[in-house]
Amino acid sequence: MTTCNSFANSASNTSTASPVINGARGCALIVDDEPSNRRFLSLMLANEGFRTIEAEDGEQAVAVFAAEHPDIVFMDVMMSGIDGFEATRRIKEVAGLTFVPVIFLTALTEEQSLMRCIEAGGDDFLSKPFSFMVLKARILAMERVRDLQRTIAAKQQTLSALLEQEREEQALAERLLSRAVTNRNVAMDRLERIQRPASVFNGDLVLTQHLPDGGLRLLVGDFTGHGLAAAIGALPVADAFHTMTRKGVNDARVLAEINHKLHQILPTDRFLAASLISISGDGEELRWWNGGMPSLWMRRADGLHELASHALPLGILSELPACESPRRVLLRPGDRLLLTSDGLLEAVNTQKQMFVNSGFIEILQNWAFNTPLLPTLVKALDAHSAEMEQTDDICMVEIPLDSSLCTIPILDREFIPQNGWH
Repeated sequence: MTTCNSFANSASNTSTASPVINGARGCALIVDDEPSNRRFLSLMLANEGFRTIEAEDGEQAVAVFAAEHPDIVFMDVMMSGIDGFEATRRIKEVAGLTFVPVIFLTALTEEQSLMRCIEAGGDDFLSKPFSFMVLKARILAMERVRDLQRTIAAKQQTLSALLEQEREEQALAERLLSRAVTNRNVAMDRLERIQRPASVFNGDLVLTQHLPDGGLRLLVGDFTGHGLAAAIGALPVADAFHTMTRKGVNDARVLAEINHKLHQILPTDRFLAASLISISGDGEELRWWNGGMPSLWMRRADGLHELASHALPLGILSELPACESPRRVLLRPGDRLLLTSDGLLEAVNTQKQMFVNSGFIEILQNWAFNTPLLPTLVKALDAHSAEMEQTDDICMVEIPLDSSLCTIPILDREFIPQNGWH
C-alpha cells in the first residue's frame, strides 16, 4: 500500500502547535493494512484531538466498529480479505440510522473507482498522497454534517416521543369519550353496524334509545371533518338525544334541541349532518328525517325506496324550518333500512374511483327482500378500497324494521310522554 509520506511531513510541522486534549473530538477508526500508514494518521488525528483505534483489514474493522462505535472512520480501499468497499457497506449497516462519516483514503484515481467509494456508502475520499490541510478541511466538513445529522436525529427522537405520548393520550381520550357517548345505547345487538374511523377519534355518531311505548329511536350523524374536532360535539348531542327520547319528546323537538345546542357551541364552519328515525312500539310505523346525510335506502317487497335528504344539517341555523319536519312511512313485515355516512360512498380505490361509482349502486339494486345487505356491502368495500387509506370516517347501519327492535314500554311516570311518542 502507498505510505502517506506527506502525512508524516505534516505531522512534524505541527509539533509546535498548541496541544489539543486527546479524545476531545471523539473517536476515529483507522482501517489500513499498512502499519506505517495507521501510525502516521493516528499521530495526526491525536494532535487534532481525536482518540484513535485501528484495524488492519476489513473484517476487523467491522468488528471494532460494532464494539467501539467510533465517531468517524478512515478507510483504505485495497486490503487483503474484504476490501474497503465491502467493509464500508457492512459498517453502514451496523450504524443504521446513526450517521458516522466514512472517508476513503485511496491511491486509486480512476473516476469509476472513486464512484464506487460513494456507492459503497463512503461520504468523502482523499487520494494518496494527500495534504494534511486538505485532510483537516475534510474532517471539519464531515463533523459539521455529522453534528447537524445528530441534532436533527435528537429532535426527531424527541418529536417521536411527544407524538407517541399524544397518540396514547388521544387513544385514552377517545375511549373515555366513546364510552360516555355510547354507554346509554340500546338494542345494538339487533342492528348490523360497521364504523371505521379515519383517525383516533370517530366523527361519525350512532345513537339508539327506547321510546316510552317500547319503540326505538336511532340517530346516525356525521360531523364536519374527522378526528377530535369532529367528535367533540358528540357529548351534548348524545345527552339531549337519550334524555329527551326516554321522556317521549317527539322527533321535531329532539331535533330542535340538538340543533340549538350545536348552533351555540360549534364554529360557523362546523355542523352535524344527521338522519333520525323512530320506530313505533308496535313496529307498524317509521318516522324519518334526513338532514344532509346520504339517502337512506329501504328494501321492501315491492322494491327499493330512496329516503333522500330533505333538510339542512344540524347546527347551521339558529332554528330549524317548520317545513323540514320528519316524515312518516307505514311498515310491512320484512322491510329493512340502510343508513350510511358519505365516507362510505366516497371511499376511493387505487384509481381514485369512489365507491358510489364503482359497485355501490349495483349492490343496492341486487339487494334481495328480507335479506341482510351489510355482509355483501362490506366485502365489496374491502375489495374496492384494499391497500388504500381513507381520509373520512365510514359508517354503515342496517336495521330490520320489525317489532324485534322494540321492548316492553317504560312504566316510570317520569318518562310518560305528554303528547305522544311522535
